[in-house]
Amino acid sequence: MIKWLVTILLVGVCAANVDIAPLNFMGNDYLYVSWIDGSGDASVARYEGTTPVAEATYHNCTMASVATCLDDTDTPNVMLITSLGTFSNDTLYSLNFILLDPQDQVSFEGIYTEYAQYGLIRHHHPLYDGLIAGFYYTCLSSGTDFYWFMQDYSINSGQIDLGTLLYEETPYPLEDGSEFFFNRMVGPVTCQDSRAIFATDRIIGGGWGYPAYTTLMTFSHNPPIDPVYLLCDTLTSTPDTLPCDPCVMAMGSCSDRGLLLWADEWGTDRFSSYNCSEPEPVSTEAYSWAYPDNSNPCAMSCNPDDEGLLLAWYRNDEIRCRHFLNVWNDFDHIVRAGTGLVLEGDIAVCSVEDGYWIAWLEEGTDTEYPELEFVPRDSLTSIGDSSAPPLECYLRVFPNPFSERLSISVEGLAESATLRIFDLTGRQVYRSSSADNGTFSWDSADKPSGTYIITINSDGFTSSRRVVLID
Repeated sequence: MIKWLVTILLVGVCAANVDIAPLNFMGNDYLYVSWIDGSGDASVARYEGTTPVAEATYHNCTMASVATCLDDTDTPNVMLITSLGTFSNDTLYSLNFILLDPQDQVSFEGIYTEYAQYGLIRHHHPLYDGLIAGFYYTCLSSGTDFYWFMQDYSINSGQIDLGTLLYEETPYPLEDGSEFFFNRMVGPVTCQDSRAIFATDRIIGGGWGYPAYTTLMTFSHNPPIDPVYLLCDTLTSTPDTLPCDPCVMAMGSCSDRGLLLWADEWGTDRFSSYNCSEPEPVSTEAYSWAYPDNSNPCAMSCNPDDEGLLLAWYRNDEIRCRHFLNVWNDFDHIVRAGTGLVLEGDIAVCSVEDGYWIAWLEEGTDTEYPELEFVPRDSLTSIGDSSAPPLECYLRVFPNPFSERLSISVEGLAESATLRIFDLTGRQVYRSSSADNGTFSWDSADKPSGTYIITINSDGFTSSRRVVLID
């Protein structure tokens, strides 16, 4: 196998992550995966099927992201961005799409930063070839500086030409014990005839390191024809704006929308839909299944030419997935069982014509490269045809959060079924052994607000849901 090796000065802390990008050129399919290994080296490999056949390695990096694009001569290029923990030494590379040897590189110029994260996409806008999205924060003696940006780029015979930089910068003064900050970034994604969009969350430290509030921020890129500013929509976790602390989980897109999966402080997953032209969500709904939750590493595909998208996650030594096509599929799919531990950021999904590729990196194993698995598109629409799925795929609760009355429905309910509801102390607060056409109703008028666990047992299957009662 062909390997390229580049040595870079170490700065910052290593943080593993995995990214994946497909390419179809002249009837041939190519697949590229980037990752950070246990030694803190960034690598990108070209795969044939599940086998890496060419590789480039960059030493001492904290993150990496990969994308593909066509240059001015319609020649494919592989784009790789790496971070060393200092904004002035973060680098965008263009690589030969066969050998992965470097053709050009551009370093970002800026001040020292403790943490940086980037994402790349191949954009469909005719005025540029690709787009970088990113954020970083810098802790100074007087406070912390948050910085979000998008920047388009073009490739001319392998050479990188950076375009318009659009950014949002927010300094936050430190208070006593308020030095705790954390950011996550998901995206960027885009759908047909739209801008690119990405999202982050931000925890502002309270006294002695305890979070004071969280903001969910989404950003949309103005096209080069209107390079005014980076559009931003911010929801702050205060009672009059967003009555919960959000945690972003994954972001993906298909032909007509972008989807953001996030969880609130009560553990309820939600998904927001975007038109990718504005940063404000078109709608936000509860995600009706128990998994993934915000403790499960997960990722979504992004392909403006795909009518649907795929959500994949790791839980309990399994890689699982669920398909979205206008609505979420009722059934999830076991992609592989018996895997090693997968950490946050170490799973990625991409969409191709006949299905989806999922890549993940297993922690604490002898595996040198990320694992890959292909999920055929037709298998996603036939899950459950040959055998009944677990009951947890059938359990629905509405609304969630709720006030006073909660509706609970179970499709495929056996004649003998028992519904139980518990508070967080484990005390049973409700029980019912009867249902009207698989539908239960719980009147919680005399119960205090808080989180409750719903369990239903039917014909040997047990399923649970977490619900939130509000005033």
